[in-house]
Amino acid sequence: MLETQQLRLLQVIAASGSYTAAGRELGLTQPAVTYQMRALERQVGTALTVRRGREMKLTAAGGALLQHADSVLAAVRAAEEDLGSFAGRDAGAVRIVAFPSASATLIADALGSLRATSPDVEVTQLEDEPEPARAAVRRGDADIAVTYRFLFASGRPIGPRAEAPSKLLQIPLLTDRSYVALPVGHAAAAEAEVTVDMLQKDTWLLASERFRWLLAAAADAAGFAPSITAVADNFVSMQALVARGLGVAVIPGLALAAHRHTGVVTRPLVGWPVRSVSIELWPDLLKVPSIGLAVAALSGAALRSRAGDVGHARDAGDAGDAGDVGDVAAVSAVEGRP
Repeated sequence: MLETQQLRLLQVIAASGSYTAAGRELGLTQPAVTYQMRALERQVGTALTVRRGREMKLTAAGGALLQHADSVLAAVRAAEEDLGSFAGRDAGAVRIVAFPSASATLIADALGSLRATSPDVEVTQLEDEPEPARAAVRRGDADIAVTYRFLFASGRPIGPRAEAPSKLLQIPLLTDRSYVALPVGHAAAAEAEVTVDMLQKDTWLLASERFRWLLAAAADAAGFAPSITAVADNFVSMQALVARGLGVAVIPGLALAAHRHTGVVTRPLVGWPVRSVSIELWPDLLKVPSIGLAVAALSGAALRSRAGDVGHARDAGDAGDAGDVGDVAAVSAVEGRP
């Protein structure tokens, strides 16, 4: 019979690529790790790992077992939390990982609400980009991931490569529209909306190299090659650079809700893909009261962001708010809504 300790060990080896690192994380000696893995391989009747250079990689059989390990350990975690919650129905621990602009807006709002209504729920919150966040949930290192995917206007996902099918449950929170940040006095600031082709002569700032492909695709559709002047590691830095006239930048609504530089003007960027923001978690974890409360709090925060409680200041002289977060796509599945 497979043991959960062995399955957890397989998870950590897959993530770290090393028996030594896995043993260090789990408090095991390297001989103990080797013994456990050999015992597991004897049980399944085939090799699960193979050394490639300095790294340990999973074989095809190891990868298949890892998918089952993720599901099994998530179910065990749900069972432990569910049984533990009988000591206090509103108590329990929740581990949330979210991308930075969600942390500064949705997560902050949700945790404030949760603290007021369910003070016995202990929340650990970390920041990471969507794919590492999903991986943390799959491994059992986090309970809830707040992630995003870029979508075309048709709703079809957009990306440089197709994502592997996921067994995680996705609960849509909201659609986060994108805006272009312009220096005060930029010619396009006089427009209510801006299209990519209106910015052909500008240089661009990127939040990350991950988004170079997205800008290249949008510019190619508009018939020009973009000039990229800098890559800033966060939206606060990007806005400061824009305010100094060093370029223009695409900034999501949530990032503007978290911080607005007084030296920039923002306008909706027409035709740019939107970010679909979602909660992702193992379905069984919704049965855990503390996690269900956290999911409901995040859904409430998404609704308030649409209503303007989590918003940002208008540009000086604007008739309307150029930085509304986009439409709420759905609310918590805990409430039984689509």
